[in-house]
Amino acid sequence: MPQRKIHRLPIVLLLALTTIGCEPHDNQRLVELAEKQMDRQTEQSRQVSELQREVAEGSRRLVEADAQARTEMVALQREVQAERTELGRQRDSLEQERRELATERRTAPVIAAAITHIGLLLICTLPLILAWYLLQRPQQPADDQAVAEILLDDLATDRPLFQPSSENPHRIGLLEPGDHKRLPHDRDSSSETT
Repeated sequence: MPQRKIHRLPIVLLLALTTIGCEPHDNQRLVELAEKQMDRQTEQSRQVSELQREVAEGSRRLVEADAQARTEMVALQREVQAERTELGRQRDSLEQERRELATERRTAPVIAAAITHIGLLLICTLPLILAWYLLQRPQQPADDQAVAEILLDDLATDRPLFQPSSENPHRIGLLEPGDHKRLPHDRDSSSETT
């Protein structure tokens, strides 16, 4: 605004000086020209002030938009950083799983072979353990009285279990010396002796 006053003052002085030495008819014309000039200058001043106000409003909007854009950019950078962190964590997790699978692939066949070999070893040693157990078991002596009772019962029965029967004397080996009767399986034993 101070600049406008400075510009108006020379114009008003110039008009006043020109009107002092001129005729009234020319003065009237100069006054009209001066008024028109003043109206134009006022209109231009109004337009300049309107432009300045619009420029100030535009600048304010630009600053606000810039601040909002920076805020959005910071938020986007935080999101990108969070995504990078998440991707890094997932990559580390995948790498850990890959290592575990590789270790499992290396150890699983070894463990399976060890289990198979241990099973075979146990199966092979079971008969040996059973034989050792049977050999280490203490032998209980036969009770003489129980043996005597069994033999007495055998003698007293009609069909003895421990005495030879007369039906098959050769089976027990009680053939009489005069018996020359040969049984079919005796041929095999006589041919073996000759």
